[in-house]
Amino acid sequence: MKLIAQIGDSGGMLPEKFLEEYNIKKVPFYITLDGSNYLVQGKEISDKELYEKMEEDPNLLPKTSAPNVNDWYQAFEEKYKEGYRKIIVTTISSKLSASNQNANVAKKEFLSDYKDCSIEIIDTLTCSAGQSAIELKIAQYIKEGMESFKELSEIAKKLIEKTTLVFTVKTLKYMEAGGRIGKAAKFLGILLKINPISEFVDGEVKPIKIERTRKSALNGMVEIVTKRIKDVQKITLFTRSALFEEDENYIINKLKESLNYQKEIYSGVLEAVIGVHAGPGAIGIAFTEF
Repeated sequence: MKLIAQIGDSGGMLPEKFLEEYNIKKVPFYITLDGSNYLVQGKEISDKELYEKMEEDPNLLPKTSAPNVNDWYQAFEEKYKEGYRKIIVTTISSKLSASNQNANVAKKEFLSDYKDCSIEIIDTLTCSAGQSAIELKIAQYIKEGMESFKELSEIAKKLIEKTTLVFTVKTLKYMEAGGRIGKAAKFLGILLKINPISEFVDGEVKPIKIERTRKSALNGMVEIVTKRIKDVQKITLFTRSALFEEDENYIINKLKESLNYQKEIYSGVLEAVIGVHAGPGAIGIAFTEF
């Protein structure tokens, strides 16, 4: 019998090389541009294509739908047929999406059909780069040969406490459209041209500080992350951006400089389930220190 299988939703996408190396199954979200036709994230439309469409049409307000119960059931069954009897699952924050809830419903149904299987579902209380940072650490523990399902589950929960995700957006329009802020806050933000820096705390977005320019917001994120890191040798760093790769390259270089960081910083396109609420130009930094 194989060791522990790993599954996660596409609220946090690891680089493809890690998905292959660690045999991680990703269960995708769905994206709709018109409110009726839903496309499979990453298969029928890429995250980058979505942002390009949003840039081309300022009135376009895409929406996402979480993986449904059947999607999760099929993912569990796929790993079961590969020979796994223990499955650890990581989802985007349950306060942002129904993905975690649907996974738990699917778990109950699956375990009634396959009684020799164990499934642990972890609500990461974060998303995107933060979720990816947690998932990579879990994958490394599994590859190192950890067999204790209980111990791995406990470690996964500790990783959540040790993970930080900070981000900024280029416009508040999409956050207001998605109900993340009110119309008055959006209007004030546009009027003053503010650039808020926020973070995830207990699965929800919390403001940290406000900057007046984009460059100061990028520098502010780097400063916040640098101050919070206690031991640079223990961290794994991720960045995500919705287009504007030059800004992502800028913060990567600033992070390496300020931390004297010699390892790779794992960059990538911001996942669509977050990007539809954050918009093109959103950019984030995440790290786990464990």
